Amino acid sequence: MEPRPVRRSQRQSASKDSPSKKSRKETGREEVGGGGDENEMDVEESAEHVEENGEQEIEDSSHNTHQPEICPGCMRYFWRFVLLVLLSTSACLLAYKIIPILRRTADSVKHPPRAVEAEKFADHLTLLETQFPSQRSDLWKRSKIHLEKHLNTAHPTEPVSLIFTSGLKAEKTLKCLAQGLASSFSSALNASVLHIDGASKASQDSDEVKLDVDSQLQAAFEGDKPVAVIHRFEELPPGSTLIFYRYCDHENAAYKQVFLLFTVLLPQDEIQNRQSLKEVEEAVQDYVKARLVGSGNQMAFNEMDADKYGGLWSRISHLVLPVVSEKEVEQKGC
Repeated sequence: MEPRPVRRSQRQSASKDSPSKKSRKETGREEVGGGGDENEMDVEESAEHVEENGEQEIEDSSHNTHQPEICPGCMRYFWRFVLLVLLSTSACLLAYKIIPILRRTADSVKHPPRAVEAEKFADHLTLLETQFPSQRSDLWKRSKIHLEKHLNTAHPTEPVSLIFTSGLKAEKTLKCLAQGLASSFSSALNASVLHIDGASKASQDSDEVKLDVDSQLQAAFEGDKPVAVIHRFEELPPGSTLIFYRYCDHENAAYKQVFLLFTVLLPQDEIQNRQSLKEVEEAVQDYVKARLVGSGNQMAFNEMDADKYGGLWSRISHLVLPVVSEKEVEQKGC
Protein backbone atom coordinates (compact mmCIF):
# COMPACT_ATOMS: atom_id res chain seq x y z
CA MET A 1 0.00 0.00 0.00
CA GLU A 2 1.06 3.51 -0.71
CA PRO A 3 1.46 5.87 2.22
CA ARG A 4 -1.21 8.43 2.82
CA PRO A 5 0.40 11.74 1.83
CA VAL A 6 -2.86 13.48 1.87
CA ARG A 7 -3.03 13.61 5.63
CA ARG A 8 0.47 15.07 5.85
CA SER A 9 -0.44 17.68 3.37
CA GLN A 10 -3.57 18.41 5.30
CA ARG A 11 -1.53 18.84 8.44
CA GLN A 12 0.86 21.15 6.64
CA SER A 13 -1.96 23.15 5.21
CA ALA A 14 -3.47 23.33 8.64
CA SER A 15 -0.17 24.47 10.04
CA LYS A 16 0.15 26.96 7.24
CA ASP A 17 -3.33 28.26 7.89
CA SER A 18 -2.81 28.63 11.62
CA PRO A 19 -1.00 31.98 11.46
CA SER A 20 -3.88 33.49 9.55
CA LYS A 21 -6.31 32.13 12.03
CA LYS A 22 -4.14 33.43 14.77
CA SER A 23 -4.02 36.80 13.16
CA ARG A 24 -7.76 36.76 12.74
CA LYS A 25 -8.19 35.98 16.42
CA GLU A 26 -5.90 38.78 17.38
CA THR A 27 -7.71 41.10 15.04
CA GLY A 28 -10.98 40.01 16.57
CA ARG A 29 -9.64 40.73 19.99
CA GLU A 30 -8.55 44.16 18.92
CA GLU A 31 -11.96 44.81 17.43
CA VAL A 32 -13.59 43.65 20.61
CA GLY A 33 -11.26 45.75 22.68
CA GLY A 34 -11.91 48.80 20.53
CA GLY A 35 -15.65 48.29 20.82
CA GLY A 36 -15.35 48.15 24.64
CA ASP A 37 -13.63 51.52 24.76
CA GLU A 38 -16.33 53.04 22.64
CA ASN A 39 -19.02 51.53 24.93
CA GLU A 40 -17.35 52.94 28.02
CA MET A 41 -17.33 56.40 26.47
CA ASP A 42 -21.00 56.10 25.62
CA VAL A 43 -21.84 55.10 29.22
CA GLU A 44 -19.91 58.05 30.61
CA GLU A 45 -21.66 60.45 28.24
CA SER A 46 -25.08 59.05 29.17
CA ALA A 47 -24.25 59.33 32.91
CA GLU A 48 -23.24 62.96 32.46
CA HIS A 49 -26.44 63.56 30.56
CA VAL A 50 -28.49 61.99 33.37
CA GLU A 51 -26.72 64.14 35.98
CA GLU A 52 -27.40 67.28 33.96
CA ASN A 53 -31.05 66.32 33.58
CA GLY A 54 -31.24 65.57 37.33
CA GLU A 55 -29.84 68.98 38.20
CA GLN A 56 -32.30 70.63 35.86
CA GLU A 57 -35.18 68.67 37.41
CA ILE A 58 -34.05 69.66 40.91
CA GLU A 59 -33.85 73.30 39.86
CA ASP A 60 -37.28 73.05 38.26
CA SER A 61 -38.73 71.39 41.34
CA SER A 62 -37.20 74.05 43.58
CA HIS A 63 -38.81 76.69 41.41
CA ASN A 64 -42.12 74.86 41.59
CA THR A 65 -42.09 74.78 45.44
CA HIS A 66 -42.05 78.56 45.65
CA GLN A 67 -45.35 79.98 47.03
CA PRO A 68 -47.47 81.88 44.56
CA GLU A 69 -47.13 85.61 44.71
CA ILE A 70 -49.90 87.52 46.58
CA CYS A 71 -51.38 90.35 44.67
CA PRO A 72 -50.59 93.82 46.10
CA GLY A 73 -54.28 94.72 46.17
CA CYS A 74 -55.10 91.76 48.44
CA MET A 75 -52.35 92.71 50.88
CA ARG A 76 -53.60 96.29 50.96
CA TYR A 77 -57.11 95.17 51.92
CA PHE A 78 -55.68 92.78 54.51
CA TRP A 79 -53.71 95.51 56.30
CA ARG A 80 -56.70 97.81 56.17
CA PHE A 81 -58.74 95.12 57.92
CA VAL A 82 -56.04 94.66 60.59
CA LEU A 83 -55.94 98.42 61.16
CA LEU A 84 -59.72 98.53 61.48
CA VAL A 85 -59.70 95.74 64.08
CA LEU A 86 -57.01 97.50 66.11
CA LEU A 87 -58.87 100.81 66.02
CA SER A 88 -62.14 99.13 67.07
CA THR A 89 -60.45 97.36 69.97
CA SER A 90 -58.81 100.57 71.14
CA ALA A 91 -62.14 102.40 70.95
CA CYS A 92 -63.87 99.72 73.04
CA LEU A 93 -61.17 99.79 75.71
CA LEU A 94 -61.28 103.57 75.83
CA ALA A 95 -65.07 103.57 76.16
CA TYR A 96 -64.84 100.94 78.91
CA LYS A 97 -62.62 103.27 80.92
CA ILE A 98 -64.38 106.54 80.13
CA ILE A 99 -68.04 105.56 80.58
CA PRO A 100 -67.79 104.98 84.38
CA ILE A 101 -66.06 108.35 84.72
CA LEU A 102 -68.82 110.03 82.73
CA ARG A 103 -71.45 108.34 84.88
CA ARG A 104 -69.80 109.54 88.06
CA THR A 105 -69.55 113.02 86.62
CA ALA A 106 -73.23 112.98 85.68
CA ASP A 107 -74.16 111.74 89.15
CA SER A 108 -72.09 114.46 90.77
CA VAL A 109 -73.89 117.08 88.69
CA LYS A 110 -77.30 115.58 89.45
CA HIS A 111 -76.50 114.97 93.12
CA PRO A 112 -74.04 117.55 94.46
CA PRO A 113 -71.77 116.56 97.38
CA ARG A 114 -73.60 116.09 100.67
CA ALA A 115 -73.00 118.26 103.67
CA VAL A 116 -71.85 115.55 106.06
CA GLU A 117 -70.95 115.93 109.72
CA ALA A 118 -69.49 112.51 110.42
CA GLU A 119 -68.61 113.43 114.01
CA LYS A 120 -72.31 113.82 114.76
CA PHE A 121 -72.91 110.25 113.73
CA ALA A 122 -70.08 109.03 115.97
CA ASP A 123 -71.44 111.00 118.95
CA HIS A 124 -74.99 109.74 118.50
CA LEU A 125 -73.76 106.18 118.08
CA THR A 126 -71.82 106.38 121.35
CA LEU A 127 -74.93 107.62 123.15
CA LEU A 128 -77.02 104.88 121.56
CA GLU A 129 -74.58 102.27 122.80
CA THR A 130 -75.14 103.36 126.39
CA GLN A 131 -78.89 102.97 125.93
CA PHE A 132 -78.55 99.40 124.66
CA PRO A 133 -75.79 97.92 126.84
CA SER A 134 -76.70 94.26 126.26
CA GLN A 135 -75.82 94.24 122.56
CA ARG A 136 -72.79 92.51 121.14
CA SER A 137 -69.69 94.59 120.61
CA ASP A 138 -69.71 93.42 116.98
CA LEU A 139 -72.97 95.26 116.41
CA TRP A 140 -71.46 98.64 117.29
CA LYS A 141 -68.10 98.05 115.70
CA ARG A 142 -69.33 96.69 112.38
CA SER A 143 -72.24 99.10 111.94
CA LYS A 144 -69.95 102.05 112.68
CA ILE A 145 -67.38 101.01 110.09
CA HIS A 146 -70.05 100.11 107.53
CA LEU A 147 -71.92 103.41 107.79
CA GLU A 148 -68.98 105.77 108.28
CA LYS A 149 -67.42 104.50 105.07
CA HIS A 150 -70.52 105.63 103.18
CA LEU A 151 -70.73 108.97 105.00
CA ASN A 152 -67.09 109.77 104.30
CA THR A 153 -67.50 109.20 100.55
CA ALA A 154 -68.28 112.47 98.77
CA HIS A 155 -69.92 110.73 95.81
CA PRO A 156 -71.06 107.21 96.82
CA THR A 157 -71.33 104.77 93.94
CA GLU A 158 -74.06 102.71 95.63
CA PRO A 159 -76.45 102.95 98.59
CA VAL A 160 -75.66 101.46 101.98
CA SER A 161 -77.90 98.90 103.67
CA LEU A 162 -77.92 96.45 106.56
CA ILE A 163 -80.27 94.09 108.38
CA PHE A 164 -81.08 93.93 112.10
CA THR A 165 -82.66 90.71 113.34
CA SER A 166 -83.89 89.40 116.69
CA GLY A 167 -86.05 86.78 118.38
CA LEU A 168 -89.62 87.29 119.58
CA LYS A 169 -88.61 88.42 123.08
CA ALA A 170 -86.58 91.28 121.63
CA GLU A 171 -89.22 92.68 119.26
CA LYS A 172 -89.40 96.12 120.88
CA THR A 173 -85.65 96.29 121.26
CA LEU A 174 -85.28 95.50 117.57
CA LYS A 175 -87.60 98.31 116.55
CA CYS A 176 -86.15 100.90 118.93
CA LEU A 177 -82.54 100.10 118.07
CA ALA A 178 -83.28 100.35 114.34
CA GLN A 179 -84.90 103.73 114.85
CA GLY A 180 -81.95 104.90 116.95
CA LEU A 181 -79.33 103.85 114.39
CA ALA A 182 -81.29 105.45 111.52
CA SER A 183 -81.59 108.70 113.49
CA SER A 184 -77.85 108.66 114.25
CA PHE A 185 -77.05 108.33 110.55
CA SER A 186 -79.52 111.04 109.49
CA SER A 187 -78.14 113.42 112.11
CA ALA A 188 -74.87 113.54 110.18
CA LEU A 189 -76.86 114.74 107.16
CA ASN A 190 -79.24 117.04 109.07
CA ALA A 191 -82.09 115.02 107.59
CA SER A 192 -85.08 112.90 108.61
CA VAL A 193 -86.02 109.21 108.44
CA LEU A 194 -88.77 107.36 106.55
CA HIS A 195 -90.41 104.42 108.37
CA ILE A 196 -92.30 101.66 106.54
CA ASP A 197 -94.09 98.97 108.58
CA GLY A 198 -94.22 95.65 106.76
CA ALA A 199 -96.58 94.04 109.28
CA SER A 200 -99.29 96.61 108.54
CA LYS A 201 -99.16 95.73 104.83
CA ALA A 202 -99.09 91.93 105.15
CA SER A 203 -102.71 91.39 104.06
CA GLN A 204 -102.73 93.98 101.26
CA ASP A 205 -102.45 93.37 97.54
CA SER A 206 -98.87 92.81 96.49
CA ASP A 207 -98.94 95.14 93.49
CA GLU A 208 -100.55 97.94 95.47
CA VAL A 209 -97.98 97.62 98.24
CA LYS A 210 -95.20 97.63 95.68
CA LEU A 211 -96.45 100.89 94.17
CA ASP A 212 -96.97 102.42 97.60
CA VAL A 213 -93.49 101.52 98.84
CA ASP A 214 -91.98 102.77 95.59
CA SER A 215 -93.72 106.14 95.81
CA GLN A 216 -92.77 106.56 99.48
CA LEU A 217 -89.12 105.76 98.90
CA GLN A 218 -88.90 107.97 95.82
CA ALA A 219 -90.47 110.93 97.59
CA ALA A 220 -88.26 110.45 100.65
CA PHE A 221 -84.98 110.08 98.78
CA GLU A 222 -85.69 113.03 96.52
CA GLY A 223 -86.72 115.07 99.53
CA ASP A 224 -85.12 115.45 102.95
CA LYS A 225 -85.27 111.80 104.03
CA PRO A 226 -82.22 109.92 102.74
CA VAL A 227 -82.73 107.19 105.36
CA ALA A 228 -85.47 104.53 105.32
CA VAL A 229 -86.27 101.83 107.88
CA ILE A 230 -88.31 98.89 106.60
CA HIS A 231 -89.66 97.27 109.76
CA ARG A 232 -90.59 93.59 109.60
CA PHE A 233 -89.38 93.08 106.07
CA GLU A 234 -90.49 89.43 106.14
CA GLU A 235 -94.15 90.51 106.54
CA LEU A 236 -94.34 92.40 103.25
CA PRO A 237 -96.32 90.68 100.46
CA PRO A 238 -93.73 88.62 98.56
CA GLY A 239 -94.13 90.26 95.16
CA SER A 240 -93.89 93.76 96.62
CA THR A 241 -90.34 93.17 97.84
CA LEU A 242 -89.12 93.09 94.24
CA ILE A 243 -89.22 96.89 94.31
CA PHE A 244 -86.04 96.86 96.38
CA TYR A 245 -84.14 95.72 93.30
CA ARG A 246 -84.51 99.32 92.16
CA TYR A 247 -83.16 100.78 95.38
CA CYS A 248 -80.48 98.26 96.38
CA ASP A 249 -78.97 97.17 93.06
CA HIS A 250 -75.44 98.28 93.91
CA GLU A 251 -74.08 100.70 91.28
CA ASN A 252 -77.32 100.48 89.29
CA ALA A 253 -79.47 101.65 92.19
CA ALA A 254 -81.73 104.62 91.52
CA TYR A 255 -80.34 106.52 94.54
CA LYS A 256 -76.83 106.16 95.89
CA GLN A 257 -76.63 108.70 98.74
CA VAL A 258 -79.15 106.82 100.89
CA PHE A 259 -79.31 104.30 103.73
CA LEU A 260 -81.84 101.44 103.92
CA LEU A 261 -82.21 99.52 107.19
CA PHE A 262 -84.27 96.31 107.22
CA THR A 263 -85.49 94.46 110.31
CA VAL A 264 -86.47 90.78 110.48
CA LEU A 265 -88.15 89.10 113.47
CA LEU A 266 -87.20 85.41 113.72
CA PRO A 267 -89.67 82.79 115.08
CA GLN A 268 -87.60 82.02 118.19
CA ASP A 269 -87.34 83.57 121.61
CA GLU A 270 -83.79 84.87 121.47
CA ILE A 271 -80.68 84.75 119.34
CA GLN A 272 -78.07 83.02 121.43
CA ASN A 273 -74.70 84.66 122.02
CA ARG A 274 -72.95 81.46 120.99
CA GLN A 275 -74.35 81.79 117.46
CA SER A 276 -71.82 83.26 115.07
CA LEU A 277 -72.70 86.11 112.73
CA LYS A 278 -72.52 83.67 109.82
CA GLU A 279 -75.02 81.35 111.48
CA VAL A 280 -77.33 84.26 112.21
CA GLU A 281 -77.17 85.42 108.60
CA GLU A 282 -78.00 81.94 107.31
CA ALA A 283 -80.94 81.65 109.70
CA VAL A 284 -82.35 84.98 108.50
CA GLN A 285 -81.85 84.07 104.86
CA ASP A 286 -83.65 80.74 105.22
CA TYR A 287 -86.53 82.20 107.20
CA VAL A 288 -87.16 85.13 104.87
CA LYS A 289 -86.97 82.79 101.88
CA ALA A 290 -89.59 80.52 103.45
CA ARG A 291 -91.86 83.54 103.94
CA LEU A 292 -91.43 85.16 100.54
CA VAL A 293 -90.88 82.36 98.03
CA GLY A 294 -93.96 80.47 96.86
CA SER A 295 -94.11 76.70 96.54
CA GLY A 296 -95.28 76.62 92.91
CA ASN A 297 -92.86 76.00 90.06
CA GLN A 298 -94.54 78.41 87.62
CA MET A 299 -94.35 82.00 88.78
CA ALA A 300 -95.54 85.21 87.16
CA PHE A 301 -93.01 87.92 86.37
CA ASN A 302 -94.29 90.07 89.23
CA GLU A 303 -94.13 87.30 91.84
CA MET A 304 -91.22 86.15 93.96
CA ASP A 305 -89.38 82.93 93.18
CA ALA A 306 -86.13 81.31 94.30
CA ASP A 307 -83.96 82.96 91.65
CA LYS A 308 -85.38 86.43 92.24
CA TYR A 309 -85.04 86.00 95.96
CA GLY A 310 -81.40 85.00 95.59
CA GLY A 311 -80.71 88.15 93.61
CA LEU A 312 -82.59 90.34 96.09
CA TRP A 313 -80.88 88.80 99.10
CA SER A 314 -77.43 89.42 97.65
CA ARG A 315 -78.32 93.10 97.33
CA ILE A 316 -79.65 93.76 100.83
CA SER A 317 -77.56 91.40 103.00
CA HIS A 318 -74.21 93.21 103.06
CA LEU A 319 -74.32 93.16 106.86
CA VAL A 320 -76.66 91.13 109.10
CA LEU A 321 -76.43 91.88 112.83
CA PRO A 322 -78.26 90.17 115.73
CA VAL A 323 -80.15 92.13 118.38
CA VAL A 324 -80.87 90.79 121.87
CA SER A 325 -83.54 92.01 124.25
CA GLU A 326 -83.00 94.96 126.59
CA LYS A 327 -85.15 94.46 129.68
CA GLU A 328 -85.91 98.13 130.18
CA VAL A 329 -86.74 98.72 126.54
CA GLU A 330 -89.05 95.70 126.41
CA GLN A 331 -90.90 97.04 129.44
CA LYS A 332 -91.06 100.76 128.59
CA GLY A 333 -90.58 100.90 124.84
CA CYS A 334 -88.39 103.38 122.98
